Amino acid sequence: MRRFVPALLAAAGLAGCGGSGDGLDVRITLVVPDENVRVEGTECAGARPFQYVHAEASYALEDEDGETLAEGELPAGRAVNADPSIDWGVERIPTFCVLELELDDVPRRPGYALRLERGSPLPFGASLVEGGDPVRLTVR
Repeated sequence: MRRFVPALLAAAGLAGCGGSGDGLDVRITLVVPDENVRVEGTECAGARPFQYVHAEASYALEDEDGETLAEGELPAGRAVNADPSIDWGVERIPTFCVLELELDDVPRRPGYALRLERGSPLPFGASLVEGGDPVRLTVR
């Protein structure tokens, strides 16, 4: 799913050290707030205006200087209740599409940004990654 850019890794002195434990395992929960009506738990892709967030769409993880550290294709998402405080009483409800990304052995940097094919980059700090929990990013 994810592939490192060898030239950049070599330039950073990280080529050939996969699995060395020097990098971070980055887990991202990507939330698409489209409020599309779906059956909760079904496979999904972003609905208008987020149609560019779908399985096999490309993404890149960049550092704070814009250098690409990892790139790949998005997985399919899963529909989750857009407002869990409401018992909708029907099968098809307003949902968000949530995609889970796992990137292994990403070079350590103070900051990162997930860049999708369109939309604004989604920045986050290394401190969010180091806690071990997924970083929750919302598409804007």
